Amino acid sequence: MTHSHFSTVRSERLFEKIIQQLLQLINDGKLQPGDRLPAERKLAESLGCSRTSLREACRVLESEGIIISKAGGGRFIQRVDQTLTLKYQFNTVDMLEKTAIIYFLEAREALEPKIAELASRRATSENIRKLENVMAKMEEKLKHPDEHVEADSSFHLALAEATQNFIFVSMMESNLNMIRQVRKQTLHSESRYLKSLSEHRAILEAVKEKNAEKAVEATLDHLKHIRDHVLGNSEHKSN
Repeated sequence: MTHSHFSTVRSERLFEKIIQQLLQLINDGKLQPGDRLPAERKLAESLGCSRTSLREACRVLESEGIIISKAGGGRFIQRVDQTLTLKYQFNTVDMLEKTAIIYFLEAREALEPKIAELASRRATSENIRKLENVMAKMEEKLKHPDEHVEADSSFHLALAEATQNFIFVSMMESNLNMIRQVRKQTLHSESRYLKSLSEHRAILEAVKEKNAEKAVEATLDHLKHIRDHVLGNSEHKSN
């Protein structure tokens, strides 16, 4: 495999073009299962893109099992089925949707720990009651799984309200639709829902204890599990 196989990509969505080019090279047989990709810096130079865009493209391809990263050993083409490669080549919607979710989770990881921290310091007894009521609705969903319950997103909104900062509330309200979309992608089974329930309960308990550090930790733990599930790194195979 030589660097001459790669051509410069130019687009506002570079990572998408990178994905398409790598898949095309696999389909054409220029990249074979087991082949090691050039070093990140050299590959980025060959593609005419930033290393950030290349990493994002690789993250998507790794999440779909097209390539694999080995610690200290670089990135390699997986031994994927040829028909699977063709499917991904002509339909990258699923991969791009997954990438959008990762971007959204990055934003949540920056915002929600601060919300949890402030909520643990400022929550009133009324805020706590509201959060408890939301948790009760989330638990009720286990008894009636077919009912449409929005308690998960309601919890995050109630937590924002507990900061006593209307800007956080407004920001969370604007993100509710995306939070619901992520939930549809990640809560596919009762076991994952139970885990999510436990994660939300940990956040609430930290807020009730007025333990800011614990609230931040519980929030990051919750978001990490969502990220792992999206990327297929933890419970994905069993759910």
